[in-house]
Amino acid sequence: MKNKLDLKQLVWIGTGHVIGAGVVSIVGSAIASTGYSVWLAFLIACILSFIRILPVIFFTSAVTVDGGYYGMITRCSGMKYGGLISLSSILNWSARGTAVLALSQYISEFLPFINSKAFTIMLWGFFCIANLFGLNVMSKIQSIATPILLISLTIFSILGIVNMQSGYLDFSSNYMFRGGKSGFFTAVVLLSYSCDGVASLSNYSTQCKNSKKTVPLSMIIVSIIITFIYVAVGFASAAVLPLNETANNTLIITAKSIMTPFVFNLFVIFGPIFALLTTMNAGIMNSALPAIAGAKEGWLPKFISSQNRYGAYHISIIIIFIIGSLPVIFNFSISQIASITMALGALSAILMIISSVNFPFVFKSEWQKSWLNIPTPFYFLIIFICAIIELFVVIKSLCELTITMRIINILVLIVCSILGFKKSKSINYK
Repeated sequence: MKNKLDLKQLVWIGTGHVIGAGVVSIVGSAIASTGYSVWLAFLIACILSFIRILPVIFFTSAVTVDGGYYGMITRCSGMKYGGLISLSSILNWSARGTAVLALSQYISEFLPFINSKAFTIMLWGFFCIANLFGLNVMSKIQSIATPILLISLTIFSILGIVNMQSGYLDFSSNYMFRGGKSGFFTAVVLLSYSCDGVASLSNYSTQCKNSKKTVPLSMIIVSIIITFIYVAVGFASAAVLPLNETANNTLIITAKSIMTPFVFNLFVIFGPIFALLTTMNAGIMNSALPAIAGAKEGWLPKFISSQNRYGAYHISIIIIFIIGSLPVIFNFSISQIASITMALGALSAILMIISSVNFPFVFKSEWQKSWLNIPTPFYFLIIFICAIIELFVVIKSLCELTITMRIINILVLIVCSILGFKKSKSINYK
């Protein structure tokens, strides 16, 4: 890749990747759990998610490595984890299928006169082909689509606030914290999934200008943007209609009640559908880069890291296209895809916390020179808080799995661990 990404491009890539269909479809479930306080749950979820990625922000301000989490964990906790993280990254390619499948469902509902499966795979193929022309083409698409998405969600939020029902902000109302403390924190954990993805900007550390400044700064800016958008959308989504009409439904119900048919149709396209398209577009390389970093160091077959004349990892992109198409073709469920590697995600989170503890010692001089360097006691206090939050989210998430999915996760974890550590014996560490 001749031209490296700048700060603005990273912000559009990150914002478009994070704001997926979750913000549209998951709000109803959060309202069912906590009522009118859903906007506050969104605010807490965004704050907690930002705290969770602080170790990544600190690391990228001091060190530049390939593969985001892969590079951080292997450099700070030991190369022996390279195989495990590489295999985990490959399995996470299946996550691309969630956005593709969700898009198919939206198209089927709002454009019933066309073949939703064929049209969705065609759109998915378009973005994969665009990615074959390099990161700059992908970023140009994000630079157009993401602002349109933000404008659409902002208009929805303004209309919702203007049409707010009386008594909506009455904190003494039984509808404000409908499910009590338990319901509120259930909503917080549920909504936190909509905030995930900001840390994936670390994947681009070796492919952007002045990475030690632009990568951590982009993560901070994206976190601020999604906080404002999510709180506004959460506030407006429950502000207009009675609670029984919005709970367990998407904010599409609210949008339909405050928009003319023409404006509503535009909102569906430039809101929910664009949220999916920007997630699909940016998600291709976000998924590929950690596995590619592992392939370059011998953990995975070398062909995965093969590049074409545009600098794009064409073999990986083709494989991701095939994997992302399967859920639509075979009618998988989004929850099944999201749940199948949850244990591996939890293990990566734990290894990341351990790596954060090791980081100031492994990269002592680099950390001292970082523009985000803070006193050591304060740094470890933040890491401790991160560990508590991460543990809470991991336990809460794993508890939500069915028995079958727990068994599948355990088996996947065991197999990946065995293969990863077996591979480590044949790798010559540098």
